Amino acid sequence: MSPSIKVLTAALLISLLLPRALSAYEPPAAPASRPFRYDTDTFSFANETVWNYVNGAVQSESSRPQTQKRDYTRRCFVVSRAAVQFWKFARFDPKAAPLPHDQLAERIRDVTERSVWLPTLSRHERVVFPGYASLREISAADPGLFQANIGLGWPVYFRAGNMPIVAPVYRETEAHLNDEIFHDLQLNYPTLVWLYNFPSLNINHVVVVISGKRDHGRFHYQVYDPNYTNAPKKLDYDAATRTFSYQPTFYFKGGTVNARAVYRGVFQ
Repeated sequence: MSPSIKVLTAALLISLLLPRALSAYEPPAAPASRPFRYDTDTFSFANETVWNYVNGAVQSESSRPQTQKRDYTRRCFVVSRAAVQFWKFARFDPKAAPLPHDQLAERIRDVTERSVWLPTLSRHERVVFPGYASLREISAADPGLFQANIGLGWPVYFRAGNMPIVAPVYRETEAHLNDEIFHDLQLNYPTLVWLYNFPSLNINHVVVVISGKRDHGRFHYQVYDPNYTNAPKKLDYDAATRTFSYQPTFYFKGGTVNARAVYRGVFQ
């Protein structure tokens, strides 16, 4: 086979297989043993924004109190992903003695270096964290140790799954995603969702959809927003317009967003 034929064949295969890989969805084979819980399965610390936001708008640094320092930024993908990794691959044993720092760091990496799209582990297969009852509790005891070991922020910019941001978002695609999110929640599975409005940069963020309810033609979801530690935030879906909308936050004025599931495979 000539080099030109090989190149054309490879290009054809990529054009045929890549869209399928980017949109692949494998529904859970069986219900998870328990749902994702905001009060126990989230981190005690928040991802911080590089810019100084007030009511969804960037403000000058001089308006930020000098006591507020941004030490942990650009990690919304990392924190959201890690929370689901701990929900899937870890368990906690509050009756046992806590681990020394070096061993705890090793176990944190053992959890977060596993691909988040892998199947949920059974209880006896999970990485054990003794001395604490939950991720929220153990991360509060030593936030810096978790921040240093759950993953770096810069590799996220080079994810293969970032490529679809330049592709159009179709209403049918959003309808399918809503069906998938709601279906998985019935089986106790959260969904990692990327919210953006590219080419606008008014939002570019990842959250974890953890619960939801249907009210006729509207779906109301609660999400773990890694920029907050106090309570879940709200993501809605309107079946009539087939659009998602996110509530106002300190970094987003609120309104319609494009939504895309992430971390479902190598190309997502």
